[in-house]
Amino acid sequence: VISVVLMAGEQQFILRVADTALADHIRRCLRENETLEGDMELRFRDNGREGELVVGNQVHKVHLLDLPTVVESYKTYDDENLVKTGDIGQILLVGGAPPAEGSFESEDGLTPPMRRARVRHLRSKPGVDRETVKKWEQAIVDILLGGAPEGTTFHDIEEEWVVDAHTGRGSWKPVPKPSRAAMAAARERSDDGDDGVDDDDNF
Repeated sequence: VISVVLMAGEQQFILRVADTALADHIRRCLRENETLEGDMELRFRDNGREGELVVGNQVHKVHLLDLPTVVESYKTYDDENLVKTGDIGQILLVGGAPPAEGSFESEDGLTPPMRRARVRHLRSKPGVDRETVKKWEQAIVDILLGGAPEGTTFHDIEEEWVVDAHTGRGSWKPVPKPSRAAMAAARERSDDGDDGVDDDDNF
């Protein structure tokens, strides 16, 4: 993370250099005050996504890419306490494989576990039109209200857990529905019970 102090405050950006020799040279210039032959300049085109990094007499292509996730940056003044100084969501890629045509998204994060993070962890948006979404939203509402979506029928099946006496294995099986004769007999018994009067209720 390279931090640049401006008059209005501090700006931070991440510079990733594919050429290890160039990366070591830039790191030594920034940290160890190594002498740099010529100037180091960062220039961008009108689109703000493609540019050049000029280091001395060498020119390197630069792409500004969006990171898969936001990276938090911290500073410490005593090697014990950390102070958050910013959120970084883009990276300056110097050299390396150029992004796909028209795409300015980085496939990788900063650390090895985040390699190909955009492909592995971030799903692409499903290509579903609005009418389909509205249709299924209404279907869910119908189900919550006790109805059924158009073109479907609900079947209410009661099951019970039955253990086989020989094998000891259990499984869910539909509860047998009573026959019409059994249902009629149960209704008759219920009606007979309602007509009778309990002697204890006579005062």
